[in-house]
Amino acid sequence: MTMMSVRRPRGVPLLAGLCALTGVLVPSLASAATHASYRVTTPQSERTALTYVHWASNVKVTLGNGSWTFSSDGLPASNFVATNYAVPSNPFDVSATGASVVASASVLTDQNYDYTLPLTPTYSKKVTTTNQGPIGFLLDGGAMYNPYEANHQTVATSDNFVATGNGVTASFLDDCDGHPGPGGQYHYHGLPTCLVAYATGGTGQVASVTSTAGSRTSSVSETTAASRRPLILGFAFDGYGIYDNVAMNGATIPVASLDACNGIFSPVPGYPHGVYHYVLENVKGARSSIGCYHGVVSSAYTRALEGELDGPGTPAIVGPSLSSLVPATAYTLAADASEDTVLRAMLRLRGFNNDC
Repeated sequence: MTMMSVRRPRGVPLLAGLCALTGVLVPSLASAATHASYRVTTPQSERTALTYVHWASNVKVTLGNGSWTFSSDGLPASNFVATNYAVPSNPFDVSATGASVVASASVLTDQNYDYTLPLTPTYSKKVTTTNQGPIGFLLDGGAMYNPYEANHQTVATSDNFVATGNGVTASFLDDCDGHPGPGGQYHYHGLPTCLVAYATGGTGQVASVTSTAGSRTSSVSETTAASRRPLILGFAFDGYGIYDNVAMNGATIPVASLDACNGIFSPVPGYPHGVYHYVLENVKGARSSIGCYHGVVSSAYTRALEGELDGPGTPAIVGPSLSSLVPATAYTLAADASEDTVLRAMLRLRGFNNDC
């Protein structure tokens, strides 16, 4: 897939400064502008970061001249997916009322991902709100989503619920903060404990039921605890890496140390002087995932369904699924209320049970 023209980013104010973290190179309030300027004028390649990813066997990575390609069926191995999931009766009312329980094997489908990203991301002072649908991908081939469900008000991790159907009990999200979505696409809304365990020597087995109480703020367990350091889990569509919430000194990175997009400029393996990257926080709330892109992102990923929605008349909605209308690589919209309304209408007409 070739890179398409990049639309003008829609500005969202950047949080003023970042909090200092002991032992980690983090811009202080006074030096934030200097670091921001450094990131813009002195870009860093993500070539080194790619070598630190513990890719699963269903992922193929190909390096090109200035870009690289991620290819996968988008189907995480069985140990990364729960056996059953709770599905709300109304995708815009995420609750146990009227919810059904489905087997993951009956809904997950091959996504045939083929994403091309820049090796050297371009940092932007203006940010672009993350779209509905995929905003990146992780090491097991699964997609990364922003924190929200279809209505931009429901937060997946904080509105998680448990339901029972036909004698089977399951959660809306599994204990890895992931679940199937429309078109059978498995995706994550938060820090995946199973992938952290897998990438640090564990098995990463996922449970169908997880606790929906309390608010988590700690790091997830790394199997090689003696050498705890930032773990790269994947990449966002602007090309920047996605990491867990561990700093180079082994401490947990608090939400307060991140910018509005859940990003930070700090050292990670391979970048001792620091690099901009996103952090997935182990929290139940809107900071569980990436809320905006701080890098220039291709319109191929943020506005891909416009070709299906624009033009005279009503778009034809035919075929077995919405995913058959457009490539899986383009199953996403810009974060625009009018466009999301059209997508929700399309999903309703196609009879999907959720848009998450």
